[in-house]
Amino acid sequence: MKTINKLFLGLGLLSSFTACSDFEDINTDPTKTPIESTLPEYFLNNAIGKIQMDPSTGERVYYLNWGDAARTFGEAGMLSVGLYDDSYMTNFYYPCLASTITYVTTAINEAAKRAETEPFYKNVEQFSRIWRAMVIAQFADSFGPYPLNAAQGENPTFNSVEETYFFILSELQAAAKAIDTSINPTEDQAKCDPAYGFVASKWVKLANSLRMRYAMRLTNTNRANDAQKHFEEACKDGNYIKDQADMLWFKSDNGWNDYTSPYTRTWNLQALSVTMANLMNNFGDIKVETQRPDLKAYTKANNYMGIRYDKHFVGNTDDPAKQYWLDGIPEYLDPRALKMFWIVNDNDAENAIPSDRKGTSINPEGSELLLDDEGKQTIKVKGSYTWNGVPTGSSTSWSPTLSKNRLITTGSGIRSCYPLWGKEYCTGGEEGLGRVVFFGAWESYFLVAEAALRNWSTDMGDKAAYEAGVRASFDYFGISEYATDYLASERYNRVGTSVSYDHTAEPSSFATTYKDGYNNNAEKSGTYNYPDASKILYKGHKLNDKLTKIITQKYLAQMPYLVQEAWSDHRRLGLPFFDMTANEATVMTGSDMTEWKNNSWQSGQSWKYYPQRMRYPQSLLTSDEAAYNHAVELLGGKDNTMTPLWWSMGANQ
Repeated sequence: MKTINKLFLGLGLLSSFTACSDFEDINTDPTKTPIESTLPEYFLNNAIGKIQMDPSTGERVYYLNWGDAARTFGEAGMLSVGLYDDSYMTNFYYPCLASTITYVTTAINEAAKRAETEPFYKNVEQFSRIWRAMVIAQFADSFGPYPLNAAQGENPTFNSVEETYFFILSELQAAAKAIDTSINPTEDQAKCDPAYGFVASKWVKLANSLRMRYAMRLTNTNRANDAQKHFEEACKDGNYIKDQADMLWFKSDNGWNDYTSPYTRTWNLQALSVTMANLMNNFGDIKVETQRPDLKAYTKANNYMGIRYDKHFVGNTDDPAKQYWLDGIPEYLDPRALKMFWIVNDNDAENAIPSDRKGTSINPEGSELLLDDEGKQTIKVKGSYTWNGVPTGSSTSWSPTLSKNRLITTGSGIRSCYPLWGKEYCTGGEEGLGRVVFFGAWESYFLVAEAALRNWSTDMGDKAAYEAGVRASFDYFGISEYATDYLASERYNRVGTSVSYDHTAEPSSFATTYKDGYNNNAEKSGTYNYPDASKILYKGHKLNDKLTKIITQKYLAQMPYLVQEAWSDHRRLGLPFFDMTANEATVMTGSDMTEWKNNSWQSGQSWKYYPQRMRYPQSLLTSDEAAYNHAVELLGGKDNTMTPLWWSMGANQ
């Protein structure tokens, strides 16, 4: 049997049951095979657990690939710049997906055998179909074409992304209709479902919400009308995830099992990115001192840019705040920012990171060095109580400018000078922000808002859904008291977007002040220019229209667990605004992003400057070259990180 077949059939399937079973207890009928003697819910339980990803897999997928591409972190040095490591896929992620698909497909097949005599298993069959649909989408959104007959006892044959997506939508539709919500599980059965305890009504809501998610993915394609019908049917009765009680999220810990949070590895920097720093700066009418009065002394007015270091920060990017170091915290900051990020040296913060959680002691002074041309120490920059982001491209290739900047080219510099994702994400948790989210209530509302804006038939209007999404996000972060004032704000963030849904005026340049970092911090004046809307990736070419608001809020709400969704929205729409890679290199060493040049920012953004997918693992090529070649043929381009998927804007221009 070929390796690809073995991979999807899942050798040793019965060797790793966890959570709700003991293998010796379940293997009780000598007249049946081990699979037939195993309760179907045990297979589903293992499928749910496996796709959580142990930390070895999680950091390689969430942090170095999805999260890097989604600009969740200050450059992790991988997918955001078109780089790829095959060992991450061959040895970690692909086997994880294969095991999950095998477990869940077995759950479907075994539950179907019992369904006629035991009604509970008719539901288990549907729950498993829903879970499989979600995992198949995860595969397809990462790599592209997928073998729909995987784990069916035959050599898998790859299907196009289009075929895969409509299989997913049909499965979700059929499964939701087939669920009997009057059937309740026993106490022991409920233990096998760490998501919903096999409460049937919650699984129906999940199926409808996922169907809305995947239908919306297809707005660029020639099947958009078919996708619209799927969305409208899933949405029409309002029976989708709307509050925390129905969210798909899981308790996590700080160990080494499948339920360990993907962000718990101490060596991963996980710093604030320039993209997120700009999106949250001056976003909403909530002052930092309102949230934290003790931080008032560190806040800076919006028209103050900070200290200019144009000899140490790269200028060939469309980041509108490039080459400035803000020596403080913005006076106005999206109130989720201080829940997400720990400001260096802010030891009174609830999310303060213990010094041992990042592999090295964080410099209590928060200081690093900028060097002169001879590599001598010249300027010490303090990072304590500051809000700055690490630019994408900083660690990609050698840069004469960045070679003199130890703030963003050394781990100690980043740890000591840039905000880091806070304690809950580093340690995991049973409640709140430490729980890993697969589908949040806010996402449903933002999906409905976009659908209504597109004039699709929905159960609520676009503005109402948009504001409900923001409130759901604020509820999740425990800051609901700020939602009303926040939603009324007409302040522009650093990329020209405001919060108020009805405020769609485009931003204008304004006068600023800054300090000259090479002239005793002499005060100077300047002009702040927002990104040139005619050169941005988004086809609407606006910085503050309603779709930009919806996707910007959705992006922030999804952070940091739903990073694949955030990346997918950017591939689909070019939203929110992602600043272009900042590096002076002629080419980025080893990158698939060959269209990017160090002067590309001058002519404007293109989908060719942002990662589009992950490569198939080389193990697929070596195990079955014909199957691999068929997958690449269906992909419609080279097997690299820059070939756009069927539904993306790059494939539909």
